Amino acid sequence: ARLLDPEDYGILTMVMAVTAFAGMFGDLGLSTSAIRKKDLTSAQSSNLFWCTLSLGTILTIVIAAASPVVAWYYQKPAVLWPMEALSANFFLGSLGNLPGALLVRRMEFGKRAVASVLGGLVGLAVSITLALQEARHWALIAGSLTSTTCASLLMILLSGFRPERPSRGSGIREMAGFGLKVTAFDFVNYFHRNLDNLLIGRFHSTDALGLYSRAYQLLMFPLNNIRGPINAVALPALGRLQQEPEAFRRYYRRMLEILAFVSMPFIAFLFVASTPIVEVALGSRWLGVVPIFSLLAASAFIQPVMTSWGLVLLSLGQARRYLTAGIINTGFSAVGFVAGLPWGPEGVAAGYAIATYAALIPLLTFAFKQTPLKLLDFFQPILISTAASISTTIGMVALAPLLQMELPLITLVTQVIVFLALFISTLIILPGGWSHAQTNFRLVSGFLPSKKSAK
Repeated sequence: ARLLDPEDYGILTMVMAVTAFAGMFGDLGLSTSAIRKKDLTSAQSSNLFWCTLSLGTILTIVIAAASPVVAWYYQKPAVLWPMEALSANFFLGSLGNLPGALLVRRMEFGKRAVASVLGGLVGLAVSITLALQEARHWALIAGSLTSTTCASLLMILLSGFRPERPSRGSGIREMAGFGLKVTAFDFVNYFHRNLDNLLIGRFHSTDALGLYSRAYQLLMFPLNNIRGPINAVALPALGRLQQEPEAFRRYYRRMLEILAFVSMPFIAFLFVASTPIVEVALGSRWLGVVPIFSLLAASAFIQPVMTSWGLVLLSLGQARRYLTAGIINTGFSAVGFVAGLPWGPEGVAAGYAIATYAALIPLLTFAFKQTPLKLLDFFQPILISTAASISTTIGMVALAPLLQMELPLITLVTQVIVFLALFISTLIILPGGWSHAQTNFRLVSGFLPSKKSAK
């Protein structure tokens, strides 16, 4: 971000908004189906691999051919060749889809993390190198292609998966049926995740979209790294408890409690410290990101726990209800995006925040129907974390004038210290807050490798 301009990110975001749509059909939900299936044979794994590889190849050809149409929609010719290049990501990514799903299925998250992190680091090195050579948006495109290639190859290597020849009668029809319903949800969810980019890219400037995309990515990077590992563990674990309603309910409540305890105070801090965070992370010339970042953080406060309804329905195999819930969620978001569009990226972010909270009760009520869960199973586990985070945020806003330092980094460090002090103090004061914190500290620390387990 310090080497490139908002316009460079705007071009990439325009392309990614379209490729994300095509990406829904990258494996037709077959990877998710492979993760949740109780007994997966080697023949089924091989057939799934060849299916996803074929889909990836077809999508590369289709998206490359559709590039002129996309450039016409945005009315920006600069989008054409970047989209041609990024179409190759579909083929490259399809190589690692099934091997990556097998790692998740076997709960070998360490190996999957190695592949993802190393692929990302190699792509980052390529992007920085080319950005220093003033390659502009091509630095981002080359980094993306490199990252996808490395991650896929490492998934294959670390999973130990070696595909056999395709065979008939392996029994993947049922898996394909489940996967198609998941793909239908992804189709609907695409508009939830990308309609904002499509609208801003079409009706506002490339710079505006660049600022919005940086705000969104800066927020989602830590957020995804909080909920991603928890969700990855929870999906197969809940799937194994689908025949035990009470155990399912207990596991969900405990997972939600941990997720809320980790994510809510963190996102509350991102909200109150948005200015020094942007200055330290991106530099002073990106201060236009601050209001967008703050508004998106307001909606993100509830999202990690709110989106747990998807885990519930997928783990119980309720793909049809999963799709319907996705339609409800997307409907609320789309209204928010369109309503806020006249006010630019800030208006879109504000509309999204309002729509998120408006959808909370209707969405959870529908999703939990015909499951072991009730609305109280959602609200009770997150109550203390919610109250402590909001109280701390109010205190930080009141103290804001006293926490402004000359250097952004010093301001950020000061705000971290004060926020932690206020949050811990609030937990001590709240009834049951300190025991809640101790329990979750122990659970979170249990995820960390000990010396004994390392040996």
